[in-house]
Amino acid sequence: MRPLTLVSDPATLNAALEVWYIQNRIAGGLPFTMVQDTGNLHNHVIIYLELGGADLNLIRSLKSRGNRVVLFQMGDEYGKKTREAYDLCDGVIKNYFFQDIFEDIRWVGKVFWSPNGFKSGVGPRDHTRLKPTTDRSFLSAFMGWLSNNGSYHNERALFQVQIEACQPNLFVNPSAGFSAGFNVGLYSTVLESAIFCPCPAGNSPETIRLYDVLEMGCIPISLKHDFMGSPFALGGVPFPVIDSWEDLPAFLAEQARIRQTQPERLLDLQRTTIAWWQMRQAEIAGRIGHFLFDLRTRA
Repeated sequence: MRPLTLVSDPATLNAALEVWYIQNRIAGGLPFTMVQDTGNLHNHVIIYLELGGADLNLIRSLKSRGNRVVLFQMGDEYGKKTREAYDLCDGVIKNYFFQDIFEDIRWVGKVFWSPNGFKSGVGPRDHTRLKPTTDRSFLSAFMGWLSNNGSYHNERALFQVQIEACQPNLFVNPSAGFSAGFNVGLYSTVLESAIFCPCPAGNSPETIRLYDVLEMGCIPISLKHDFMGSPFALGGVPFPVIDSWEDLPAFLAEQARIRQTQPERLLDLQRTTIAWWQMRQAEIAGRIGHFLFDLRTRA
């Protein structure tokens, strides 16, 4: 069986926020090997993690020594990264779902979706020890960048307009920019103190916030997006999906009423969401793991 090796470059490891998640939840805890240390690798299956752009020459060099290469492509929020590497590689794992990629006959069975995962430091959390809804102080909370003028379909601005109407059911603490302004200790504690967390899209519908929220046992609130229902990605979600951010004030008002009169309903929804997320992560990692095993054992 071919050895399995996880490879990345210093720039990716320094910039990517979700390295722990990828290394441990998707790649099974493999240690990283720096790209400059790959010259002696022969006949391995190599997961090549990149954020700033795939090095095609590196891929060709690895392949020339009998290695099988699986590109792990991060940061393709707009679906504009070159796909030339897809044809060079034996497989592709990618964040950010684009239907045309996963249905392209050239790559069916070769391209796999992976969640962004949580920001390193927000997790990992033991899902059996997360604070139950009955012990959380905020009905809902949002901490982050509101003035993102480049957000998908202008969702951040549309969400921001509704904040005043959501009071007193929504705690908001805005930041100055992407991943700016809050230590992960404060950010994660606020998430674990909230029952719900609105997740308006960032540059892409697949905001890292969604995975931070799920890791902290908070219930996301989102608009409907393709990746949530696709069998290639999340495959259907149990958490609330609303039609418009204009619906958020009424939704939260109803949840506040339920919190007072039927608190067990919110606890049941939290438990369902946590259990679903644990199961879905295992399914995604298993799907990728089976593909990697096949590459390792195939003649």
